[in-house]
Amino acid sequence: MDPTPANRETIDATHLDPLLRFSPSVAEQYEDEHGRRREADLRRNALVGICIFNIYNVTGSFLMPDITALAIAVRLLFFTPVALLLVWSIGRVGAVWRERLMLTGMTGAIVPPVMLFWLTQSPLGAYSVAEILLAVLFGNIVLTLRFTHAIIMTAISFVVGLLAIITKVGLEDGLRLALLLQLATACGCSLYANHQTEARRCRDYLVGLRVRMLRDMAEQARQRFQDLSQTDALTGLPNRRALDLCLDAWLSNGGSVAMLMIDIDHFKRFNDSLGHPEGDICLRRVAETLAASTFAREDCLCARYGGEEFAVVLKEAGRAEAARLADDLVRAVAALGLRHPGRRDMYRIVTASIGVASTEPAGAGFREDPKAALVTMADRALYMAKQGGRNRAVVYDPPPVVSLAG
Repeated sequence: MDPTPANRETIDATHLDPLLRFSPSVAEQYEDEHGRRREADLRRNALVGICIFNIYNVTGSFLMPDITALAIAVRLLFFTPVALLLVWSIGRVGAVWRERLMLTGMTGAIVPPVMLFWLTQSPLGAYSVAEILLAVLFGNIVLTLRFTHAIIMTAISFVVGLLAIITKVGLEDGLRLALLLQLATACGCSLYANHQTEARRCRDYLVGLRVRMLRDMAEQARQRFQDLSQTDALTGLPNRRALDLCLDAWLSNGGSVAMLMIDIDHFKRFNDSLGHPEGDICLRRVAETLAASTFAREDCLCARYGGEEFAVVLKEAGRAEAARLADDLVRAVAALGLRHPGRRDMYRIVTASIGVASTEPAGAGFREDPKAALVTMADRALYMAKQGGRNRAVVYDPPPVVSLAG
C-alpha cells in the first residue's frame, strides 16, 4: 500500500453504516484486495447450488408426481441455463454488478419452488416447501449475499412464499400455519446468520486496515524526519538533538510553542519484570503510537527525549490545544494494552504520564531562555502528573507576573 496523506482520510472513513456498507474509498480498496477471491467463491458455490437445485428433480418425483414433467422442465430447461449464464457473467462485470447478479439469481431461484409448491395437488406436495426454505438458507449462509442484498432477497422470498402458502388450495389450517412459521423462522434465522457473518467480515477487515494505515503513517513520520541531523536508532523517531534544533528554530520566530513531556510509567519495573528486550519492544510500540497520533498535525515534532521519555512540540499552539492532544496520547498509550506485571497500583498495563507547557502566557523565564523555561515547565507538569497518580496529563499553570512598579 502506498503511504500517502490520503491514508488519513481513509482512516476517518473506516466505519460501517447500519447496513454493513463500507465507505466508497474503503469499498474500492477492499475490492482490489479481495475481489478475485470473492468472485471465485461465488462461482464455486453457485455451481454447487445449481447441482443441489436439480437434485430436487428426484425428490419432486415422489412429492409432486402430478407435475413431475413440468418440474423437470422448469429446473433443467429454464432455470439451469439462466443460472449458468449468471455464473459465467460474474467474472466479466464489476463488483457492484457481480453482487447484483447474485441477488438476481437467488431471487429467481425462489420462483420455481414456490410455483411448483403452489401448483401441485399431490398429498405430499406440501413437503416441497423445504425447497423454498433451502433456497433462502443457501443465499444468506452459503453464498453469503451482501447484507443489503440479503435483506432484499429474504423479503421477496418471504412475501412470495407467504402468498403461496396462504392461497394454496387444499391445505389444512394447522398445516398452513406450520408452514408459515417454518418460512418465517427460516427467513429470520438465515438473515440473522448473514448479518453476523457479514459484520465479522467487515469489522475484521476494518481493524486490519486501521492497523496498516497507522503503520504507514508511522513510517511516513519516520521518513519525514530522515533529513534531520540524527534519528533515534531504537524507535526511529527524531532524537534529543533534533528536538533541540526544532525548538531553537520555532522559538526564534517569536510565535507560541507548546511542549508535551511524556514518560512511560514505572518503566524500570517493566524492564525488571520482563527484561530489556521486552522493554525495547515496549518503547518502539509507544513510539509508533505517538508518531501515528501526531503525524496528521502540521508543525508538530514527536521525538525521543531519552530513556523512557518522549517529547512532542507544537508550533503556534496554545495550552488548550496541547492539553487536548496530551489527553489523546494518554488514552492512545493505554489503548495499546501492553501487559505490565511489575506495577503495584490499579493499572496492570503500560501507561504514560504527560506534562504540558506553553510559551503563552509567557513568564519572565521565557524572555531570558525560552527553551530552558519551556522544558522546565513541561518537566514540572510531568512531575505533577506523576504525583497525581500517573496515567494522566497535567498542564503547567505559570504563576502570575507581579509588577514592582509604583
